[in-house]
Amino acid sequence: GMSEDDKVVRVARASGSSQQFVLSVGDVITIGRAVDCDVVLELRGVSGRHAELGLVRGDEGSLELRLLDCSTNGTGITSQPGEEWQQMRSGEHRTLGSVAQILLPFNRKAKDAMGSEVLTVRAVGDSLPDAYNDHDKIGRWNYISKLGEGALGTVYRATDMSGRLQAQVAVKISKIQKSAKAGAKLRHAYILHREAQWSLQRLHNTKSKRYCPKKAARFARYLEDHTGHWAPELGFEAERTVFEAADFGWERFRPTVPSTGSPYVVMELVPGRTLHQCMGWSAEEGLNPPLDVEEKVAIAKQLVEALEYLASFRLIHRDFRTTNLLFVGRGREGRIQVIDLGHTIAADPEQVKNRSAVVRCNWRESKAKHFDWAPPEVKAEERETMVNFSFPAHSFDAYSLGVLFVQLHRGSLRDARALVQKAASATSSNGEGKGSLCGVMGLDEEFVLRMFGAADKRPGPSEVLEALARAPMPTPAPSPPHLVTADANAAHTARPQTSNGFARTDRSRSRSPPSRQHAGAYDLSADDAMSEAAPMPAENTPVEASSAEGQEVVQDGYEVWYADGPNDHVA
Repeated sequence: GMSEDDKVVRVARASGSSQQFVLSVGDVITIGRAVDCDVVLELRGVSGRHAELGLVRGDEGSLELRLLDCSTNGTGITSQPGEEWQQMRSGEHRTLGSVAQILLPFNRKAKDAMGSEVLTVRAVGDSLPDAYNDHDKIGRWNYISKLGEGALGTVYRATDMSGRLQAQVAVKISKIQKSAKAGAKLRHAYILHREAQWSLQRLHNTKSKRYCPKKAARFARYLEDHTGHWAPELGFEAERTVFEAADFGWERFRPTVPSTGSPYVVMELVPGRTLHQCMGWSAEEGLNPPLDVEEKVAIAKQLVEALEYLASFRLIHRDFRTTNLLFVGRGREGRIQVIDLGHTIAADPEQVKNRSAVVRCNWRESKAKHFDWAPPEVKAEERETMVNFSFPAHSFDAYSLGVLFVQLHRGSLRDARALVQKAASATSSNGEGKGSLCGVMGLDEEFVLRMFGAADKRPGPSEVLEALARAPMPTPAPSPPHLVTADANAAHTARPQTSNGFARTDRSRSRSPPSRQHAGAYDLSADDAMSEAAPMPAENTPVEASSAEGQEVVQDGYEVWYADGPNDHVA
């Protein structure tokens, strides 16, 4: 593990090769021509010890990267590629931002064909667990870049320097304020542990009688769990009985083996974009060309197959929505993967009213905050009538599935919300909303209405699959206008932070090209004019869950669990 005063820094060359260093306060990375430098540059104009990159504590206690020039020919520095180089001379130092480029040497002779080297220095993150250090060749994870960040966690793209895992992975690290109580830190770590175990012990456990490779592939695989030691003498079922109990004393709990470093889990890295992004509902461009009817129907069937597999383990997802679904490929090659199990709950009778902060969510809505995918029975405001789900076990996710169908059909979150509200009135006594859901995925309107009706009338996954198999190919719904308004884009540009406190990841304000495949899936900072909001944090955490009406914030991808997941559960 790392101390809380460590920073992981990457130094990359124009050729694409890079080195990772772990710096503590007072540590220095040496750059120069001498063979004993940490970063060796074999250029004539570069001094033997040209520059030093060190970690210092700033005036307000923050960790700062500082570049010191020690050279004869000077060093150039800029914080933005393409901007004019600023010259540093021997003895000068500059504090670097999260990303900087340095030019070595700044002055060079015209006849020097080798010219200069441009290095990109990137502060990847603080206190990253088991980070590889090029200085002493110790550590496991080479952290390439941050993929997303929420209020209580961060996801990084990484490679395994030990060689145990060959492909790039997503490392999901628990993040909680240093001032948080020990019990709160342990509870958050356990929730992350529990999320990983749904995959390791259930969905992707090759020894399970219910395991099916094809169906398991509908879910992103969790590869390793480094959240701590919980109750190793107990199996997962017995362990959950202990830690999911509403009266479990987190402040009194002491693990038999104290944890070191930040709790984290390792997941497969899925090379896709969220369905939310594909539909053009985030701050970047949607797919071009847009999803056609055949692709939408294929996606619908895969969504049902995923829920059918989940239900075979008697599990309820509870967060089945566009931001937690990755789409990879196009046409017949297109496939869906579910990437978040943070809200998942076992369909046991004792869990229906369990008030444990590990399993309970706060679904209370407001004018500016909508949980479109959550069924009405879990939104009750009276303490006595609050439930985590209703039976039959599939009823929660069946409602969410219906919402997804309508969203895909209409191509608009606003339209879909209005239609689902109409459907709710149609299933009540007056029936005024009938006729509004004709043609959704080619299904009979009465069938679609059942998905939004009483919990005990909602169809299960197998019944939905059968209905889709019988249904004719639907006719496309009229294309709605794009929902991200000029005002929404202006707000996106103006605010360095979302109003719920989630830190933005660095990215260009211009829209990304449609072909972009990887990082967007993890980006938690996309704005959307009518997106789904996140459940409110619990435990009196003063973090607002959404911004002004019409400007709700959406958290995309792997890190949604941290942004709006079980950390926001109600004590």
